[in-house]
Amino acid sequence: MDKVQVLARSRSDFAGGVDELTFRGTGMLDKTEYGYQLRYTAQNEADGSGVASEIRLETAQRRAVVISESKDGGYGLLLDPRRTTVTQIAGGDGGALTLHVETKEVSWHLPRRGEGHITLAYTLLLGTQALSALRLELTLTKEERDV
Repeated sequence: MDKVQVLARSRSDFAGGVDELTFRGTGMLDKTEYGYQLRYTAQNEADGSGVASEIRLETAQRRAVVISESKDGGYGLLLDPRRTTVTQIAGGDGGALTLHVETKEVSWHLPRRGEGHITLAYTLLLGTQALSALRLELTLTKEERDV
């Protein structure tokens, strides 16, 4: 398990425009039997708001599971470039919004030393209507250990 510095950049294109956010924080990257697991917390550079997420990268199927935690309950996404998946996101009224997820890209390069990268690109759809096209790019820098 390696402690990493995390730089997360997200871009969301939706009907009303574009939202670009940058988060910085720390996390733990673990090599697992299925691939990799990254757990991290980060703060938005613009307003200081925080995010806590877990990303599981599955090497054999080249897909990812993203779990985002928030005070509203968070959500989980299965990002699989080979098929459309479904997720539910909790609404403010206690209900849930069901969305389809079309994955465009799941890629990563996580060397033993130096800088690593994770890229996730997907579109959220309500029925057949695209709500938002998202691209999340994470840069991971392993912290030096005292020897």
